[in-house]
Amino acid sequence: MEFWGGAYDEDPSYLRELERACGNDPRAALRLVAELAVPWLSHGHRAEAEHAAARVLAELGQVVPDGMADEYLLAVLLAPGSVRPEQVELAQQLAVELRRPFRHPVTVLLWATTFGPFEPPEVVAEILTTNERDGDAWTRAAVQLCIGYPGLTGASAAESEQAVRTALARFRMLGDRWGTLLALTVVASSGDELDEAVAIAAELGLDEEHADLLCRRAAVLGRADDYRVALDISTRAGLAELAAVARIGLARAARGGGDLSTARRHIADVLAAYPHDTPARDEALRELAALDAVQ
Repeated sequence: MEFWGGAYDEDPSYLRELERACGNDPRAALRLVAELAVPWLSHGHRAEAEHAAARVLAELGQVVPDGMADEYLLAVLLAPGSVRPEQVELAQQLAVELRRPFRHPVTVLLWATTFGPFEPPEVVAEILTTNERDGDAWTRAAVQLCIGYPGLTGASAAESEQAVRTALARFRMLGDRWGTLLALTVVASSGDELDEAVAIAAELGLDEEHADLLCRRAAVLGRADDYRVALDISTRAGLAELAAVARIGLARAARGGGDLSTARRHIADVLAAYPHDTPARDEALRELAALDAVQ
């Protein structure tokens, strides 16, 4: 098993070991969750990560095993919506009190996007600065990506984009496919960058990112086939919102090609899936109005 966005073999022995440890050795279970965090996240298994982290934290409560503050914090960051509020508060406190780089590089990324927006600016600055100064190469790349997170550091739009571009260059230098994808997802705009991002998402088996990037590429480059592939992926993976985006894109493409009946069929499917007010329904109704105008 290679952790940093490389090959991921879903070795059942690891899962069996985790299952045994959850009931018998919470320290070992907590350590395993931390070790498996990146393989899970970088291959689209966020639900498994959340379930495992929440299970271990249910055993531990608010008891942080000696020397495992980093692992406890990471577990909470993997499952912030599935643990008790007091555990979230404890994790926030642990992050501030460490005053050194996080032991697990992915923690800085999860902390910045999960807790960062709710922390005072000086706390955010201190934690990012510490991890940039003293962290390893992956951590330093991740910090630059965090700086690009909207509103997190007060950076201007130009500064945020430059930070993400720096992160992209660093992840590429490391040969880290998942980190490269994370950065590309934020800044990809050209055909070459979108092609690269789509290829990496497919390689890592990240269905949600793959379908989303296909829809973005279709919108930028006018590739109706990308919408079709995105629809297949999102339907198979149960990603209803992305399926709606793909169907609306296919409706626009059909309208542009004069095939109004196909366009209406796609819009009807979206409206049937979203009978109440949602962004997807609103967008479908706008496309339906455009169809009516053409006719």
